[in-house]
Amino acid sequence: MEIKALSVRQPFASQIVIGEKTIEWRSKPFNWRGPLVICASKSAIIELDNGKRLPVGVALGIVDVVGCRPMTRKDLVAACCEDYEDEMYGFAWELVSPREVVPVPVKGIVAPWPWRGPELTLCPGWHDRNVLDD
Repeated sequence: MEIKALSVRQPFASQIVIGEKTIEWRSKPFNWRGPLVICASKSAIIELDNGKRLPVGVALGIVDVVGCRPMTRKDLVAACCEDYEDEMYGFAWELVSPREVVPVPVKGIVAPWPWRGPELTLCPGWHDRNVLDD
């Protein structure tokens, strides 16, 4: 089965993996339907209020892409966006069934790519764990 991967900045990557963010707002449409590995990009180091840092440069989880449509203002909450442009633009990638995996190092790229990394292992108790609240 082919799997795609996507690099996403923190904290959005973690929000996707825990199911808090169900819309990924992108400038281009995505025709892929199926599993998508969510990778935390190396571009940002996010420190939480509790002093912990969100992981970067790793695959964090898998979601299923079930749709892609033009973005609307109604999608902002599901996309974890507080701000919006006067004119909405871009596409809402619809994400469901988030699963956390044992993190593996990844060298990501900007656009979605075919996952050729190692086989991913689901984390024990992944559905009970919220990495943002640890």
